[in-house]
Amino acid sequence: MIEATEWVSIRDWRTDQSDETLADQPARDFASGVFDKFWKKVAKGGKNLVDADDETRHKLRIAAKKLRYAAEFFEPLYNSKAEAKRHRRFMKMMEILQDQLGSLNDLATAHDMLAALELSDVAGAKDLYSTEDKSKLLKDAAKAHDAPVDARRFWR
Repeated sequence: MIEATEWVSIRDWRTDQSDETLADQPARDFASGVFDKFWKKVAKGGKNLVDADDETRHKLRIAAKKLRYAAEFFEPLYNSKAEAKRHRRFMKMMEILQDQLGSLNDLATAHDMLAALELSDVAGAKDLYSTEDKSKLLKDAAKAHDAPVDARRFWR
């Protein structure tokens, strides 16, 4: 956020000759391009979510965060009643996806975190990274991924 603020305030982007059309581009067109870029990463990254490894799911989680934060940032551009409704629905779906991916990430990192804190032998510690719930979490995450990917995009 600090870098973005600095970039805007310094205004080098206005004099950069590499992309003269950027300053003339409507904000909604720019936002749509940003959304499309992140949406493609989310859509592609979750295709085989159940079979993906922890690192791939973590990358998907990061891409989902970027898409959600971009959608929050550009929300004022989509203020008609229908757009606002689609935006709220999309944001809720992205929140659910992030929660599911966060739970999977917690499961993947719990063992190492507990070991680093020397808490592996504490009663109940192994329950934090038990693989018994992983298959359900994976199915829930795959379902949560499909919802925003299959939904009508609020920015189109």
